[in-house]
Amino acid sequence: MFVYGGLTIRTVEESDLDRIRLLRNDPSTWKMLTTIGFIDAASQRAWFERIQTAQDRRYYVICDDDSDFIGIVRMDEIDPANRSIRIGADIVPGLRGRGYGTRIFTLLKKHCFDYLNMHRVWLAVLEGNEPARRLYEKQGFRVEGRYREAVFRDGSYHDYIIMSLLEEEYRKQ
Repeated sequence: MFVYGGLTIRTVEESDLDRIRLLRNDPSTWKMLTTIGFIDAASQRAWFERIQTAQDRRYYVICDDDSDFIGIVRMDEIDPANRSIRIGADIVPGLRGRGYGTRIFTLLKKHCFDYLNMHRVWLAVLEGNEPARRLYEKQGFRVEGRYREAVFRDGSYHDYIIMSLLEEEYRKQ
């Protein structure tokens, strides 16, 4: 468990699986991800079993004093040799627009740079997801490239924009 700025990230428990599946299957969530398949209970159980022993990825539930499930945080593409990690978060639709995104990414940066000793924290955002992109820019992330026409949504291809924040940039904030 890691606590910062009034938020807590904790390990995923079996009791969280239904809420995670509902969040992941919500169109407002999966439309912004690279995979669009829906998740059933059996697939969710298999995912839960895999993350218990995975060394290259971590998943956490986000909560605070008002809500025991704000959403989920993922950390993957963990590269200890180069001290690099990819992060992301999904917030329950009814809790979006309340400032949780800013608080979550502030917590994630602190956790990654000050506790996991990362040098580079990066993420990918779907072109057209302007609220997320504005959030990441305000958090100090900079565009470093894009996967051109990598994601097919609503009848057309969209770029997947890669953004990162380096430790030195984080320390200057």
